[in-house]
Amino acid sequence: MLHRYVLQPLSPWGTPLRGDTLYGLILYRIGEDEGVQVLRQTLDACRQGKPPFVVSSAMPENRLFAPLLPPTPREVFRQWVEQGAFCDRKGNKLALGDALARYKKFRKISWLTCETWQKHAKTLSVRRLFAEFCANYRECDAVIKREVPLFRRGVEPHVTIDRYTGGALEGGLFADTLFYFREGVKLHLYAETEEPDALLRHLQRIGDIGFGKNATTGKGRFAAEKDVSFSPADLPVSGSHRLLLSPCAAHDMRGLQGCYAADVKRGKAAPHLSGGNPFKNPFLCLREGALLSSVPNGPYVLDDVHEYPDIAQVVQPLCLPCTLKEENHA
Repeated sequence: MLHRYVLQPLSPWGTPLRGDTLYGLILYRIGEDEGVQVLRQTLDACRQGKPPFVVSSAMPENRLFAPLLPPTPREVFRQWVEQGAFCDRKGNKLALGDALARYKKFRKISWLTCETWQKHAKTLSVRRLFAEFCANYRECDAVIKREVPLFRRGVEPHVTIDRYTGGALEGGLFADTLFYFREGVKLHLYAETEEPDALLRHLQRIGDIGFGKNATTGKGRFAAEKDVSFSPADLPVSGSHRLLLSPCAAHDMRGLQGCYAADVKRGKAAPHLSGGNPFKNPFLCLREGALLSSVPNGPYVLDDVHEYPDIAQVVQPLCLPCTLKEENHA
């Protein structure tokens, strides 16, 4: 069953809270709280395609990753404009130049509101979504401009300590980039699980301790609670496509079909768990917002990410069903 949690950042974050990062954090808590045997059983369940929980990446409150829609051929777009498909808020038809300028901004949208997704998910259409964007251009443009101020990037200076003298190491000055959230910002996290309260306890523990880069100095902290106002019945339960709300990777990617962008991820593991080498091998994963007609073949557990064989990377995707309306003609 799908659940939603509300996260409120309590400190700057050094690392984005993406789905695969969150899997590692939760699994670490399971191993620490319930024992290594339970941790191994959980990983085995993931390898067998029966994960006890599937989590998304963190998103702004009441927002979802905007789907990566297929590009529109130029001639088709021109015909739409000539047919008067795109109008401003007063109902005036847009000229081709104005429509193209707005379409450029439309393609850069990072998020859709949950209300917009509920309205369009059963018949996802570039034409209909863009027409709505044009009719509400001022409001949508303001939303785009507000996306970045959700947080600001800042730097925090550090100095490397000489382990022999206990003083500052000459030439050891460096700076870390951190995410500083606006006051009162809340994030949403989605999860499929039959034990939402147990998952909430793990999230709260992670938030109390902090996660990611510089967690030992108080970074990456957040408060977590279950969103009791959320109803999964408001979302489609079936469709021809899937919207990724978390990164996705598998050893076998041959079943992949759809529109997507990819990231090369490089991570670290705790040195005491990895034989002293903290660096994982890089791997390729699909980025959130991918719109897939066919997801890769699982399992979504990568077992070759480190020379130490016990280290694995879980990249199980959380997907929302939807249906894409084909629009490669006018």
